[in-house]
Amino acid sequence: MSEVSTDRTPNRIAGMFDAIAPRYDLLNHVLSAGIDRRWRERAIRSLGLTGRERLLDVCTGTADMALEAKDAAYVFGVDFAGAMLAIGSRKVHAAGRSARIALARGDAMRLPVRDSTVDAATVAFGIRNVERPEHACAEIARVLRPGGRLAILEFGVPRVPGISALYLWYFRYVLPLIGRAISGDQVAYSYLPASVGKFPPPAQFVAILEQAGFTDVRAVPLTLGIVYLYTAAKAET
Repeated sequence: MSEVSTDRTPNRIAGMFDAIAPRYDLLNHVLSAGIDRRWRERAIRSLGLTGRERLLDVCTGTADMALEAKDAAYVFGVDFAGAMLAIGSRKVHAAGRSARIALARGDAMRLPVRDSTVDAATVAFGIRNVERPEHACAEIARVLRPGGRLAILEFGVPRVPGISALYLWYFRYVLPLIGRAISGDQVAYSYLPASVGKFPPPAQFVAILEQAGFTDVRAVPLTLGIVYLYTAAKAET
């Protein structure tokens, strides 16, 4: 995996996701055996939405997380990949949710949102693709109101020895082959396992969130640690 570039400059990442946008949702469901839907449901449940909240979905992609937030009063999704947003917009319209979900192009490190104006925030499998994740976490803290809740889903590596070895084999060799076959892209699904390997381990990412101004930060392993759900709240002032 050392030969695969993990360069995360915005233009490169946006171009890569734009290239795989038409097959992105299909591959997510196939490669996770459909479990990705349950991960997003768990993340949204952790926010304890009551129907009054304004929710910000960072790295919204094709808007799956935004659509999952059915109990939010309003959702604003931000992503810098235009082709992904176009697909997300069609899905929002088809679901009849255009009045409650808005999508816009933007950078996670410079969110187009005013200070302390959202009640909850989510990021699903996007924080590792940001050039400076610590900057994105600080930006999310900036736009959340004091006490606002955060839920982040990101890939991890299982800790159980036998499971870990099997998972790493699948992730490094099988997943890229399936991804290339379905998407026709030679880069994106080799980048995926390489980028997961470069992402900070759970304890380190918890520290990043705490340094950004979050409290009650927790890292919850899901599906044997294949994915971690990070939950937190913005510190009260």
